[in-house]
Amino acid sequence: MKARMIRTTPFPTALLAAALLAAGLTVVAGGASLREAYESAGPGAGYDREVVLASGEIYTGGLLIGPILSPISWDLEGEQGEDVLIVGNGAILDLRGEQICISYCENRLDIEDCIVLHGNVRFRGINTSDHVKIPTGSVRYCTFYEPHDYGVRLQGAGQSILIERNIVVDAVDTGWDYIYTHGASNEWLPTGTNISMSGQFGFYGTPVVRENWSWHSDPILNATPLAHFSYLCEYA
Repeated sequence: MKARMIRTTPFPTALLAAALLAAGLTVVAGGASLREAYESAGPGAGYDREVVLASGEIYTGGLLIGPILSPISWDLEGEQGEDVLIVGNGAILDLRGEQICISYCENRLDIEDCIVLHGNVRFRGINTSDHVKIPTGSVRYCTFYEPHDYGVRLQGAGQSILIERNIVVDAVDTGWDYIYTHGASNEWLPTGTNISMSGQFGFYGTPVVRENWSWHSDPILNATPLAHFSYLCEYA
């Protein structure tokens, strides 16, 4: 199964140095918000929005594409989804604890060539009698440094998603993740995994995960397989 192709040996020092340098830059630099870059982007390359970022620039905050699920009404509320391409060109995305999330839609998110700090990329879908909304897309050639919760999390998604040639370093355990139906945290949804996928293959399919580099600077965590790669259920 292709999803097993995760490397956990030390990756080239220059790449880690670049990630650490990027982390230092966020302390002294501001930058435009990622949301502003998204809203100013127009269609291109077959996408509703082609977000082309500037090399070496810092963009702050997260980005939500698509609606959210109300635990009270069970309705999908908010903006509709769009097909989005984010071309990083080596830009630094300081998410500041937030996410880049494509949520409860049948649209596509492709993100490539970014340095992502202190957040995560999440594909969030649903397959119930009320809603079938499953996003697709890819995460390629990105470096994640100290991502919060996970580097990449597939939550209610899997089929037609590619996670390829990324470097994920030191995912931060922020406590238990939350059950999407009501927002309560659950011990069966641990965080701190560099790449985490849905275990519900029957509902969401299996992504292609290949040639990614996973690393934890703590030697105990680095020797723990679940710190690198996990399958999690959507509702614990």
